[in-house]
Amino acid sequence: MKIRVFQIGDVQPNIIKIIVDTLNKRFKSKFVMDKKIDIPEEAYDKYRNQYNSEIILKSLKKHIAADEKAVGITSNDIYAKDLNFIFGQSYEDVCIVSTSRLDPKFYNLPQNFELLIKRTLKETIHEIGHMFGMTHCKNPECVMSFSNSIAYVDDKADTFCKDCTLKMTMNGVVI
Repeated sequence: MKIRVFQIGDVQPNIIKIIVDTLNKRFKSKFVMDKKIDIPEEAYDKYRNQYNSEIILKSLKKHIAADEKAVGITSNDIYAKDLNFIFGQSYEDVCIVSTSRLDPKFYNLPQNFELLIKRTLKETIHEIGHMFGMTHCKNPECVMSFSNSIAYVDDKADTFCKDCTLKMTMNGVVI
């Protein structure tokens, strides 16, 4: 199965390349770096200074065929209904990950590109899990555990626990 990975907005293309290369080493699915697409203007909420992830996901879905899946990576801060912010979200065959709050600079810390990549990889794998029907895991070390703060992202692994690996395999994903 081929999974297309889109640059959404102005995220650094080298971040996407590193994520795609790493995903291709981890999964049997083929991840391909695709084109840059713009964020729909209507996704921006000027009062929050954030972008509505649901609008972005619906827009992303228009860029793929019915039998395809896609990951979108953006540097814009995103939110979902009833939440102040999210690191990522999945909707049917598409998912999005925002590097905004994964970047140490967001927390007024020095730039740390390696940490940004590590966090982005974790959240991308997490959202891919959701795209393949996975729910949140109670194991805090599993990549499928819920992260409501950056500390939770840092504490979890970038891999599925034994139970989630089995579930992913049962969902047709070979890891």
